[in-house]
Amino acid sequence: MKCGCTSSTDKKRVAGLPDRLRPRYFCGLTSAEISSILSAATHRHFPRSSVILQRDDPAERLFLLTRGQGRQFVVTSSGRKIILHWLTAGQFFGGVTILSAPSQYMASTEVEPGSCVLVWDRKTVREFMSRFPMLLDNALSVAVTEHIAWAISARISLMSDDAGGRIANLLLSLASGIGRVCPDGVEIRVGNEDLAAGANVTPFTVSRTLGEWQREGILTKGRGKLFLRKPELLMDSK
Repeated sequence: MKCGCTSSTDKKRVAGLPDRLRPRYFCGLTSAEISSILSAATHRHFPRSSVILQRDDPAERLFLLTRGQGRQFVVTSSGRKIILHWLTAGQFFGGVTILSAPSQYMASTEVEPGSCVLVWDRKTVREFMSRFPMLLDNALSVAVTEHIAWAISARISLMSDDAGGRIANLLLSLASGIGRVCPDGVEIRVGNEDLAAGANVTPFTVSRTLGEWQREGILTKGRGKLFLRKPELLMDSK
């Protein structure tokens, strides 16, 4: 499997996760319990950028991102795309699927080229949650400490920061969430359009602000990514 997941000898079932991938959703479960859950999953690989969940569609599947990066977003009535949350390998999405009452997805989700996911149908997910109550505790923990905490931080920034402060706050959040440490700094794979949507500013404002920070040596821009070199200066600019 392209993501590093292992398959059973008959190659029909998922037998293991990529090395060093430790999803918080599985915390507290035994190896046997995790193997049981993985064996019921379907593996999917996306060679191209793909929207794999649409807002308001029936919530019938739960997903685990095992490789790549994704984004959850909504599109306003005027056609504006608003990014709500970034996803990295090890994170689940489509969590409304676990609810007892049939529901709809609250946001759309797209993944980048080369991403891989594991998929469980709603009936299977509900059965596992009955067998392993720890799954519900973990789901609530992730919702509070990741999604709700990020939403609160974003809301505070939106109400109290100017455009530059919102972009800085978003970059610092992305650096800790999806950033990858490399010799050139912290690599963040994000484009101007995504930054504009996440910080509630125009792409022009993002381009101008990043240009100023590049001249100051805070970051270096690349195609579809940037390298954060001096995050402490970025914090001072907020």
